[in-house]
Amino acid sequence: ERAQRLRDWRRDAGSVPGPFETWLAHRSLPTLALRLERSCRNAQAIAELLEGREDVARVLYPGLPSHAGHETARRQMRGAFGMVVSFDLETEERAERFLAAAELLCDATSFGSVYTTGERRARWGGDDVSEGFIRLSAGCEDTPDLVADVARALDMAGVGTRA
Repeated sequence: ERAQRLRDWRRDAGSVPGPFETWLAHRSLPTLALRLERSCRNAQAIAELLEGREDVARVLYPGLPSHAGHETARRQMRGAFGMVVSFDLETEERAERFLAAAELLCDATSFGSVYTTGERRARWGGDDVSEGFIRLSAGCEDTPDLVADVARALDMAGVGTRA
């Protein structure tokens, strides 16, 4: 009786994926480790680039020794610190120019793609972040190409001139 109630609840709550969604997940699982490895490597490289620039106010990434949670992350994670990097360009104008100038980065709120995506978080409201705060989810692009694109986009956006 309990098992039947659970099956009924699962069916009624919509937590059972359809056949197509199941097939998509099944198809993607064999390359998951490769995609995560590349995305995490790209995020680390981007975070290191951002941290080395004077025109970026703050970088949040647990793979950086400067991050408050770095030691905890180092103990708990297996050499990869995730694919999301957050950083602050301080103003809405500079953040929007950066997002517009990046060629490999898609301006999107949906993260976890094989493509690098980013968003100016304050655009949506509700979070206590500056107008120039950007969340970026690193994808699987070639690491040197992606890092060069982020650096070029920062340069083209005039980020080097602080308000």
